[in-house]
Amino acid sequence: MSQLSRERIEYAVARLECVRASRDLTQLQLAELSDVTQGTISKILHPQDDDPYVPTEDILVKLFQGLGLNLIEILNEPDCLPEKIVGYLATPLTDLTDTQRTNLRKVVSDVRAIAGDQSFDPPHFEIYWPGDHTHPIDHPNLTAPQVYLTDRSRASTNDFVVLFCGDSSYGVGQENEIATQAGVPAIRLIPQKPISRMMLGSFARAINVQYEGTLQSGIKLPRNDLLKALQDTRRLYFRHRAFYRGGYCDTFRIRLKRLILDRCGGDYAQCADDLGINLDYLHKMMEEPFSVVNPGARLLARIAKRLSTSVGYLLGESEVTDPIYVASNASWRQWADKSSGMDLATGLQIRDKWRSDYDMWVRTRGEATVASYRNAPKEMQVEDWEQRYQATMKAKSGQHPIQTKLL
Repeated sequence: MSQLSRERIEYAVARLECVRASRDLTQLQLAELSDVTQGTISKILHPQDDDPYVPTEDILVKLFQGLGLNLIEILNEPDCLPEKIVGYLATPLTDLTDTQRTNLRKVVSDVRAIAGDQSFDPPHFEIYWPGDHTHPIDHPNLTAPQVYLTDRSRASTNDFVVLFCGDSSYGVGQENEIATQAGVPAIRLIPQKPISRMMLGSFARAINVQYEGTLQSGIKLPRNDLLKALQDTRRLYFRHRAFYRGGYCDTFRIRLKRLILDRCGGDYAQCADDLGINLDYLHKMMEEPFSVVNPGARLLARIAKRLSTSVGYLLGESEVTDPIYVASNASWRQWADKSSGMDLATGLQIRDKWRSDYDMWVRTRGEATVASYRNAPKEMQVEDWEQRYQATMKAKSGQHPIQTKLL
């Protein structure tokens, strides 16, 4: 990811506070989930006017990872090559004997060791295990809704999941379905004994790897089989990045809230009842990233019908009708058509930069805490594109602006 601008940092901090408040997480709980000190979190969320604290990208990455979210997706910058490919390891955690807990931790250690094999080029694998952060014994201070949202966020936004199908577990079954609905590929670690047909028959895009033993006697993972499964998953990861670049959208929650206020009088309870969903789920749709709430196609169609709109509008597909966006892109075309000797790469670069900044403003119109985006950007004219082009070329060459007449 390129160096974050002040505006993007402010937007990320605003989203961080929104999600933290939505989940009723204290600063101390967020510190435990993210490995960022409570003091640092306090300085980020409550900056002092005389000494404002500006978090680094690394700190922001850790904080969002603690919430089970991806900073790249929050900022809508999916084209950036990540430093790691993150896998979510789903295992039983509840009602295990001491022996089973010990053997389970060895499974986690073995999976991480195999994923860290030197045969994998960067970006390397990282395995996230909920037991390190939301374990029912080690982290009893987290409420059930907080655990559910944290683990749901991970299972739906991590790059792949590893499902350890050992002892019966409601959690692993849920994580299998969450990942399936989000299009997250899976590696299923299955025992030699029969397991639930519901698990094996699910729609998950999964590679099955069979292991020996039980949590009571000890588990032996087939290293070569798991390595091959990870290699296949890695290839699929890069293929998906190529297909779905730029496909993230965070306007859903803002539009949904505005429509309910406008067409349901802000009666969220009645709206949730009309839709047939839990009221808390409706609130999360207006607070959490779309990739976390991930409503199904049938529910989206029902929401659109109840609010007298289209699914496309809810998903942000009608942004091209924005008059400033349309007029500014038209003026760029006029500028490009009239230019001679223009460096095409630079011309596209300034256009894409403006589009990215404008998209950021669109997504932050509903965030009153982001001061830098309170005023709407002006419509770009031909002369504005020319000025940006000359400034960019000057910065690239370190010389005076190119004098070629482009108008």
